[in-house]
Amino acid sequence: MEKLLYCIALLLAELNSLTYHNNKVYRLYISQEQDIRNLTQFYQLSKDVLDYWHIEGHVGGAIDVKVSPSTEHFIRHPLLKNIKTSLEIPDVQDFLDKAEPRHSLRYKRSEKTHVFRYDQYNSAASINKELYRLSRVYPDLTRLISIGKTHAKRTLVVMELTGLKGMKRTKPMVWVDGGIHAREWITVSSCMYLIKQLLEGYGHDKNITELMDSVTFSLQPLSNPDGYVYSWLSERLWRKNRSPTIVPWCKGVDLNRNFDIDFGGAGASNFSCSEIYKGSTPFSELETESMAKYLASMRHRLLAYFSLHSFGQLWLTPLSYTNKSVQDRKKHLSVAQHATTAIKKATGKRYSYGPATELMYLTSGDSSDWVYENLNCSHAYGIELRDNGRYKFVLPESQIIPTGQDTVVGILSATQYIQTQPEGTETTRRLKNRERLRRRRKSQKQKARNLALD
Repeated sequence: MEKLLYCIALLLAELNSLTYHNNKVYRLYISQEQDIRNLTQFYQLSKDVLDYWHIEGHVGGAIDVKVSPSTEHFIRHPLLKNIKTSLEIPDVQDFLDKAEPRHSLRYKRSEKTHVFRYDQYNSAASINKELYRLSRVYPDLTRLISIGKTHAKRTLVVMELTGLKGMKRTKPMVWVDGGIHAREWITVSSCMYLIKQLLEGYGHDKNITELMDSVTFSLQPLSNPDGYVYSWLSERLWRKNRSPTIVPWCKGVDLNRNFDIDFGGAGASNFSCSEIYKGSTPFSELETESMAKYLASMRHRLLAYFSLHSFGQLWLTPLSYTNKSVQDRKKHLSVAQHATTAIKKATGKRYSYGPATELMYLTSGDSSDWVYENLNCSHAYGIELRDNGRYKFVLPESQIIPTGQDTVVGILSATQYIQTQPEGTETTRRLKNRERLRRRRKSQKQKARNLALD
């Protein structure tokens, strides 16, 4: 019955101009171990119909959950009887209008291209236009490629950046993606800011120049363009992509539950109307399939993988789908400590770090888990950007550049540190040997052809 009522509510939202008036966000505090057990049970029975914004599932942590008028009764559930609860946002639409006044009236928002600004949120069309502009301004440093199309036929764009020294084939690759969850706009902006800093810094900043001469950065700012466009035009808090499901008015799959790693396990839903719907099969979505194919084709070069999310200011290490400690735990924590210390020194912001299951909660089908286990990439991290919960998914535009600075400092310092570790030097050595072998075989083939002509 709960799911039926929820489906009806979603249908009405689809048929009407959606606003979030009378939607609320509650915070549930975890004070003791018994709270964790109760909240775990509560999550299991409510995950299909409630929108969990943030979960830090440890003593001292808290859970932010959005409810609508049709689901608010869940907050009075007996499992929450002894849980400290506070009303964080009395009216989500009022909260959105105050936090993002430039976007408060949706009819003023358009998908048409406007002048791109790094200190504002931008439409998908403007983001792609800026990527093409950068590729023309820096033709020797960039390569813009399409790795596929979405359900709505939008291009999945990746920008590869590398310096002028050395051969690209012999350079390890570092991947960064943003926007896999549509409503997390700050991740898209931060990825674009990282691109800007790398290109403008090359030849002027010693650290950036040395880094780009030694690695290739592959960046996908818009990993979920259909969802991003929909969040821009219609539902600001939309999370999933926009592919059809078996329920006509419940569109979309949570792309970060769709990778082929413990698919359908913890933290995912079989219910197509859920915010965490996993999809029908692993890689059922064009976005995840395209990303996976690209990364798999580069697995011999893949040095590190960084996936940007929001919010919470967390640097998450593998794994997300199991509490089991991984063999690389010590090196992961070392990298995370190095990166978060650099961020604190540069911008003053504190990012907590540690295994995803210790800082947040169990999830399955996660992109960084898949990269770590299936592509044998020793360094795969999820980064939850600003803030700590005041503005949640609607970080003010005044925080875009500062958050971008967190991203640049964290990822560049982590990459530099990884390069000094055994796996970093081994990857470079292996790629150079691979290139020598390729050249030797090419030379031998040429000699054979010359002999045949003689």
